Amino acid sequence: MKYYIVTNREILIVLGQEQIDTTNDGLCTDSLRFATFDSGNSNPNSYTLIPDKSIFDTASPGTPSPQAVSPYYFNPNQPVKSGSERFFTELATDMAADEGGDLLVLIHGFNVDWACGIDDLRNVEKCFVKPNGSKIKHLLLFSWPSQGSVLKYKSDAQDAIISGITIGRCFQLFTEFLSEAFGGSNPQLLPCGNKIHLICHSMGNRVLQNMLDKLRADGNKFHDVFEEVILAAADVDNNIFENPLSFYLLNNLCRRMHVYFNRNDLALKFSAKYENPLKRLGTDGPVSLNILPSHVYLIDCTDVAFKYDRNIQSRIIQHDYFVQVPEVSTDVYAILSGTDDEKVANRTKINDIKYRLNME
Repeated sequence: MKYYIVTNREILIVLGQEQIDTTNDGLCTDSLRFATFDSGNSNPNSYTLIPDKSIFDTASPGTPSPQAVSPYYFNPNQPVKSGSERFFTELATDMAADEGGDLLVLIHGFNVDWACGIDDLRNVEKCFVKPNGSKIKHLLLFSWPSQGSVLKYKSDAQDAIISGITIGRCFQLFTEFLSEAFGGSNPQLLPCGNKIHLICHSMGNRVLQNMLDKLRADGNKFHDVFEEVILAAADVDNNIFENPLSFYLLNNLCRRMHVYFNRNDLALKFSAKYENPLKRLGTDGPVSLNILPSHVYLIDCTDVAFKYDRNIQSRIIQHDYFVQVPEVSTDVYAILSGTDDEKVANRTKINDIKYRLNME
């Protein structure tokens, strides 16, 4: 399976060739680069890095050309495809193919290096792509330079801010691509009708938080690009849905949103006790149900989060349950398949928007 990768890791020049810095000490940059990876390859560094568009064109989206007539992404005067143009076009073409389908985007969390990010995609593939009848056929990872160490929490937290701003620029690029590809009087591609979903895990939610802050600061309109947004074990303050905080506007990007939380998540308890004054969204859910925007659902995973894990450390920490615990991954799969919340099995309904997962 082809994995699509967006990264703001530093690009190194080694023997005249560009390489992504995949070490645990890589710098967090404000530059975007794009790559693909064959999931059948056991070497995480066997990616294909797409040449930067700036090598061929110094213009940027939104900057008029001298003639002010040529689009950025579908410029007939630029036959060499590179950067975001090549990446987005290839992705859209693959989604529209006969064997195409939905796209699932993953923003990983803290303590996840390059290789762990690839492994996270493999786990996501196993849970949400491999099941018979799955509509998800494509996976995309935003690999930001987490230090890959539990001792570098503060460093990761700072990098998540920069990375959120950078992925905000990627979102802006993508919405401009969609506008040129499918909008206006001269569309370049035919819509395939497939959907895009987003999963943010742990500190990946803080990356999303800063992405939304970037969009709001730039005065961008919030395009509803995503069908489903999954916030799993979110390492952000539990008041983040309050107006005017970031997630108050998140429902403008999607049709439906789910918050998966676990009151015994030790990683988030550490975060709340030592790094952040407020409780975490991923342990207690939102501070108040009355302030939630529409189409937000809460899933309490506390009873099932400890059940299954081959790793005793993870069993104690209870932080990666969205792919490690069958009851949770099955629930997420049902949501990504478009199942209405009231029809999802193995839940106890607490109220109209809150459910508790049951042991199977």
